[in-house]
Amino acid sequence: MRFWYSVPSRAMCRRMAASAGVGVSAIVLYGALKEPAAMYSRRKALADANGKKPEFGSERAGRWRADWACIGANVATEDRMVVQKVGQDGVLCCVFDGHYGPRAAEFCKNNVLNYVNTSRDGNDAPEASMTRVFQMLESGWIRMANSMVDKGDWTSSLEGACALVAHVSPTHLTVGNLGDCRAVLFQEEGGELTAVQLTQEHNASNPDERSRIQGEHPGEDDAVQFVDASGSWYVKGTLQVSRAIGDLFLKDRTFHSALPDHVRPFVGGELKTPPYVSIRPDVIERKLEEKDLFLVLASDGLWDELTNEQCAAAMTAMGAAVGLAKRSKAASGSWVDELGRGGETRQEREAAESIDEMLREEGELTHPSSRLLWTALRENPVAQRFGLQFVLNIEQGAGRRQVHDDISIVVLWLRPPPQ
Repeated sequence: MRFWYSVPSRAMCRRMAASAGVGVSAIVLYGALKEPAAMYSRRKALADANGKKPEFGSERAGRWRADWACIGANVATEDRMVVQKVGQDGVLCCVFDGHYGPRAAEFCKNNVLNYVNTSRDGNDAPEASMTRVFQMLESGWIRMANSMVDKGDWTSSLEGACALVAHVSPTHLTVGNLGDCRAVLFQEEGGELTAVQLTQEHNASNPDERSRIQGEHPGEDDAVQFVDASGSWYVKGTLQVSRAIGDLFLKDRTFHSALPDHVRPFVGGELKTPPYVSIRPDVIERKLEEKDLFLVLASDGLWDELTNEQCAAAMTAMGAAVGLAKRSKAASGSWVDELGRGGETRQEREAAESIDEMLREEGELTHPSSRLLWTALRENPVAQRFGLQFVLNIEQGAGRRQVHDDISIVVLWLRPPPQ
């Protein structure tokens, strides 16, 4: 999640790193290098994930398996993930990407399952039920933020979270989205994995969202502003996302007035016709097909580094899709993927093999979320120029945040995974 800061933007630092002779000073200035970090992941339970190092794991929810992976960039990661069984044969998978702090995302994580169960009504269409979940998340957070403001904690007025919620049954999937997380369905087409993006980003850089906001606030030139220093559009000049849970300072004058006088001018200024941030989710429902293999949910930190097509290529190289790749057991005991090598360049093969070696040592070779995480870190422009070890050695906080965002990935297997 990105907002306007007084320090160089992540996009700016990435551009500097890609330029000859520039970049190291800016990165070190905003984040001192720490002792060398080990280039490995830690397997953990999802409930214990904190993103201090690259982490990964697998969760079982009835018949379903979901793999996850994450790494933090903020001092305390603001992303949260959920994998829970719903009803007799369903599964709930979520990614919440917090901003201005982790508490709104934490609230969503702790309450979404209860709200999904409460909102389920056999007489309602899935879209209506999913929309009600988002309304309940917003109402619940308002109550919690009100309580914190009453106790003098005005920062709860600022906090918010992008929310990506997927409810999957054996025959259908329903996805609700607020903000700039993304859901992508991966299908097998002619022996290749193809990506079908299910959601669209709700941020001020999206022309459709910008037009919507301007139409809802006619005559307010500052409803959406372009910030030259970061090269991006922002709602009220302060927040990139245009739909989210929370961000009550841009929705309600009471929460806006709770901000100290010295803060208010720097986070949107005067509220003329709130709300400026919407809680209306996009809801996508579709019937599952035989060719559907994976559902990937991830915070924008992943999509900053990889395109949908790069993710498909990484997962094809993994060869983990059932029936997609022929695999043989090598003498070394590692899985050898026979798919997708012929058309690659030598550089691409060497890069894929280095990822394979890293994952093989930790037993992650057929763990799609971990592969996506390491591929994203490898493709980061700063890592490309100075090495992945350099990125991992930057202390989490302002400096690391300018290099990459918090990254959280959930991959739901829509076919039974290999044993």
